[in-house]
Amino acid sequence: MRRIAERLSPATVLASIALFVALGGTGIAAVAALPRNSVGTAQVRNGALLKVDFKAGQLPAGARGPAGPAGPAGPAGPAAKWALVSPNGSIVVQSGGITATAKPGAGQYILDFGGSVSGKLIIASSARASDAEFRGTVSAGPCGGTVEGSVCTVGNDTNHVQVITNNPGETTREDHAFYVAVVG
Repeated sequence: MRRIAERLSPATVLASIALFVALGGTGIAAVAALPRNSVGTAQVRNGALLKVDFKAGQLPAGARGPAGPAGPAGPAGPAAKWALVSPNGSIVVQSGGITATAKPGAGQYILDFGGSVSGKLIIASSARASDAEFRGTVSAGPCGGTVEGSVCTVGNDTNHVQVITNNPGETTREDHAFYVAVVG
């Protein structure tokens, strides 16, 4: 340490102290120069501040502009036909275009949807239309002998849907109300 002190000239020591004071002073000045909330409208030029200079929610929203022109219409969604069928095979209510073709046996119903149902979603579920009894599963599929359905005794083409309703133990077919829908 003594060697270093002997090599330093008074001018070097004084220059180093001046450098530290100068650097420390500008840092203090930058922090202490502006008191909190001291910059106001008089000190800021118009257009100098940007949205990013404000906290979220500080700037009020402007008036809503007029609606733009309507875009082109999108493609039509899949059409659906549905019917509520009573235990005796009559249609209680429907979306339109469906006719009851036949009721060949207990728990067996054949409906004409007026167009091919092949490749479309067929949904069947139990209903309560004049039928408060417990029941088993309800199943449906297209007629016409396709891989999607089965061969029907009447109306054996893909315009027809066969619906089967079962007893609670699912051991035999039994008459029950149901909903059936074809989507697509």
